Amino acid sequence: MDPIALGLLAIVILTMMLFTGMRIAFATAICGFVGLWVLRGYVPAASLASTIPHSHLTNYSLLVLPLFIMMGFFAYHAGITRDLYWAARQWCGHMPGGLAIATVFGSAGFAAACGASTASAAVMGKIALPELKKFNYDDKISTGCVAAGGTMATMIPPSVLMVIYGFIAEESIGALLLAGILPGLLEAVSYGTMLYIRFKINPDLGPPIRGITWNDRISSVKGVWGMVVLVIIVMGSIYTGIATPSEAAGCGAAGALLLAWRRLTWASFKSVMLETARTTALIFAIVAGVLIFVHFLGFTGMPGTLAKTIMNLDAPPTLVLIGFLFLYLCMGMFLDGIGMLLLTIPLVLPTIHKLYETTGNELFNPIVFGVLVVRMIEIGLITPPVGLNVYVLKGVAPQVKMGDMFKGCGWFVFVDLINVAILISFPAIILLIPNAMIK
Repeated sequence: MDPIALGLLAIVILTMMLFTGMRIAFATAICGFVGLWVLRGYVPAASLASTIPHSHLTNYSLLVLPLFIMMGFFAYHAGITRDLYWAARQWCGHMPGGLAIATVFGSAGFAAACGASTASAAVMGKIALPELKKFNYDDKISTGCVAAGGTMATMIPPSVLMVIYGFIAEESIGALLLAGILPGLLEAVSYGTMLYIRFKINPDLGPPIRGITWNDRISSVKGVWGMVVLVIIVMGSIYTGIATPSEAAGCGAAGALLLAWRRLTWASFKSVMLETARTTALIFAIVAGVLIFVHFLGFTGMPGTLAKTIMNLDAPPTLVLIGFLFLYLCMGMFLDGIGMLLLTIPLVLPTIHKLYETTGNELFNPIVFGVLVVRMIEIGLITPPVGLNVYVLKGVAPQVKMGDMFKGCGWFVFVDLINVAILISFPAIILLIPNAMIK
């Protein structure tokens, strides 16, 4: 069989396996191994399947994943998440839609310690939804804030998806983490602005909180200043070049442990270790399986063929980019972000490299492309039919209809698409901090 045809057949079979509910780690490993077997024979396939995962997963740059994951779990078990939300509540609660805005900014704060969207949505849902219900906020607004707020964890560093993209694209993880800062802040501010305007126009959506004093606001800062300083030190050390991303992640995990020390019990400490190991193992299993499949696709020659085909279409480069981003938006509705990146980036990135070489436009810079791709994936997390953040939140708030949750996310999706248009029009927003670091 022609290698290209075999590659296409493998992608079709893989898609069918994923839609049956098979775990992406197993589906990709099976398809990749069988494909290598057909192309190269059993012995070379078995050799490649056994050596490829180990050779890649021992990469030093991947050390940031368990360390940042540990940092997030320490923050959660120490109650720092609740402190972040409470501080945002005290400072924003008096505004129109104050509690909803506080949920967004509390999610942004937790994103700086978490890095995983679904985890952020689940944690903030447990904390914020009871408070929003207490003040009679509209269920659509409440769940929309939590689900959309969780997506910021994929953009605001430390982001698991940014690390995975940097690993597979062989780009600087430090530069990618820094590139996500301004788009993440833009996302938080635009969400808050949208909510302020909506509640200003229609106060019936939820009342502001009365009676918050300046003493309340100042005292609320006591619970979060340590975490804020820690995140600034972690990202600042990467920005200044004092520490590599892996070293900064180690400092972050150790710092989060120190902050949490007084509140941690032996049981919660063991829970952090186990949850870190479990999450890391899950991610690495996905990476191992997808790497086998990606290497099979490399042997078929599909990435180069796809790049040549797209370049020969003579379509406007920006239109090609938008087409890729739309594809990621659609896939983000159904698939896990990590697996999606690992599966598609080796296929898509050669085209982006060629567009960057031929046009010299920073819009096609792999760093910019990585941020835009992650941005589209996170939009897919709150869009039907299978927005993963919404499904996670359904487990936290079973009394709210799924349809109402998706309706509540609608305004946030609209704001997200405007933000993407801004980033496409002005890619310098993404590159400002990384370029300053490089200089």
